[in-house]
Amino acid sequence: MKTLIIIDHPHFDLSVVNRRWVDELRKYPDDFQIHNLQSSYPRSSIDAVNEHSLIDNSSALVLQFPIYWYNCPPAMKSWLDLVLSPGWAYAGGRHLEGKPVALAVTCGSPESEYSAQGANGHTLAEFLNSFEQSLRRVRADFKGIYAFYGAAPADGSKPDATELAASARNYVDFLHSLTGKAPAAVQGTEQAK
Repeated sequence: MKTLIIIDHPHFDLSVVNRRWVDELRKYPDDFQIHNLQSSYPRSSIDAVNEHSLIDNSSALVLQFPIYWYNCPPAMKSWLDLVLSPGWAYAGGRHLEGKPVALAVTCGSPESEYSAQGANGHTLAEFLNSFEQSLRRVRADFKGIYAFYGAAPADGSKPDATELAASARNYVDFLHSLTGKAPAAVQGTEQAK
């Protein structure tokens, strides 16, 4: 089974980091299933039954999104409300019990602004605590947060290309660590031993 990456980015076509991460993931089609909420549900009618099936047939789950006002974009919030439903995720259902689940997020501000002393006054983990608690409530195995800071530099520049490429490769490594499964060969090449 593959790791399922649920992506919500309302402006994915303009994204630099999220798009670069997805481009890297596409090199491993045997390992990752990419599911973009914006393209799958352009009219915002999330099919919970379909989402349940995708999750049930995955080895791990990752929620990937840019930070929007210290939270997730609206479609991801709707996805959480509809998919983590009673009878399936809790209150008689335990489909996420023990499943490795993680967050992958991009932040416009630099990491220094996500601290008690920084402009945001809190760490990223503190802002995303409700996600961790929700995942623990449904007995998922919360594996942490993979983050990219400085995705939208204040000066209007783009993130450093070398840093971005390293982040994409490290993201793949992070995702492989969720299941402990060795990575499959990059599409079109033979994996080095």
